[in-house]
Amino acid sequence: MKPPPLVVLGGGRLGAAVARQGAGAGRAVLVASPTPRPHAGLWRRWTAGEPLRMPLEGSAVCVALSPRSARDAAELWGQTVPRLALQAWREGAATVAVCGPAGSGEVGLDAFAGGLEALRAAPRTTVVRFGPLFGVDDDCVWPIVTAVRQSGVARLPRGAPLSWPLLLEDAGRAVTALLGAGGEHVLRGPQRLRIEDIGDAVIARFGGSWTWRWWGRASQPERLLAWSDMTDSWDDDRLGARLPLATWIGKLPGLRRRR
Repeated sequence: MKPPPLVVLGGGRLGAAVARQGAGAGRAVLVASPTPRPHAGLWRRWTAGEPLRMPLEGSAVCVALSPRSARDAAELWGQTVPRLALQAWREGAATVAVCGPAGSGEVGLDAFAGGLEALRAAPRTTVVRFGPLFGVDDDCVWPIVTAVRQSGVARLPRGAPLSWPLLLEDAGRAVTALLGAGGEHVLRGPQRLRIEDIGDAVIARFGGSWTWRWWGRASQPERLLAWSDMTDSWDDDRLGARLPLATWIGKLPGLRRRR
């Protein structure tokens, strides 16, 4: 039997990964977002503040929205995301999944956790929460890769807590596998890494070197700290194996810098 269509609300990195995985599994995919991109499926212009003017009946709906800034987090994660999930149920969605950050103790994390309270009215909703996600053009690993490729030197921020980075494609596969599962799932990467470990992996692949920044610390330290000791409910039998960050970096294309 052909799986139901997949509607992804949000065309950012995670939403795009969910769309790719859904399309790869044979689903018809619609991505609704403000910015046109070459998504795996149809794209429809839509912003989070607008009504959902698209067919949702019988579809699997994934809400994968991220705030544009820290100031937007309370409204988006605390109000808009649960409102969209409840609306999708009212309009006849077959399944609804909501994606967001794991943890607490930071404004955005607490906003997302608070928004989940509204979803008690729809207990069939699947909630998937993540720590840091990495992949092409991410905010954490990709700047290090780019710096080494361009200049041979990456400058790393001091004081970044250890974390469990998860590949975006693995995250997208997990979301599609959990559609219709219900419950809350907190997923992390397979290894707890230091920022130095990331720098070392990039240097091992492309050559060059890394050093500490003269000033400046890691951005969003409270969020990173919350992710340092996060729990994990990843099930290899259900979700497949996770790719370690160093293995992913080792497969990136590009020439190694000459010494």
